[in-house]
Amino acid sequence: MNNENLTKQLLYRSIHRGCKETDFLIGGFAQAKLSEIEDPELFGRFLEEDDLKIYDWILDKENTPEHYRNLVQQIREFHKI
Repeated sequence: MNNENLTKQLLYRSIHRGCKETDFLIGGFAQAKLSEIEDPELFGRFLEEDDLKIYDWILDKENTPEHYRNLVQQIREFHKI
């Protein structure tokens, strides 16, 4: 898959999560910062995670797995959480 198609797919998956809270948190971040994400494949794997887990990681209610910590921190900083 070329970069443009991957970017479009990741953006769509970020905005259409199925949970309004994660739509807002991840979708808003992706719309503004997707082009700056260092590892799009890691972001794609992140999007495969359960919405409730992602929400808890972002709000620091649950420990974030090591491989997602930098990404979750970027989302927190973007939203000033």
